[in-house]
Amino acid sequence: ADPRPRHRGVSHHSLTAYGRVALAPAELVVPEDLAPSLAAEVDAALAPLAARHRIVRVPTDGLDAALRASAVPLSTMGRGLDADHAYFLAAAAAGRHAATLLP
Repeated sequence: ADPRPRHRGVSHHSLTAYGRVALAPAELVVPEDLAPSLAAEVDAALAPLAARHRIVRVPTDGLDAALRASAVPLSTMGRGLDADHAYFLAAAAAGRHAATLLP
């Protein structure tokens, strides 16, 4: 939801960390149900990282309802769930993926 270009899609902080700093391969989680224009931005931003890291697409069914049921108020940079839905959906998708890695 941040209008600055460097904060659209994948943040420049994440791109720097995974592109220049990460010493080991990582799994980069992308929610399956992003809006088409945002999905294209994310895919383009992550394409150069695909040689070193694994892009993991995670289904988002049920995640919106889980986010809305949260007892904790959701906020990032002063924006709530509806103001920056893709951000929270991506975080929830990453959590869903992390849960699959547990024994």
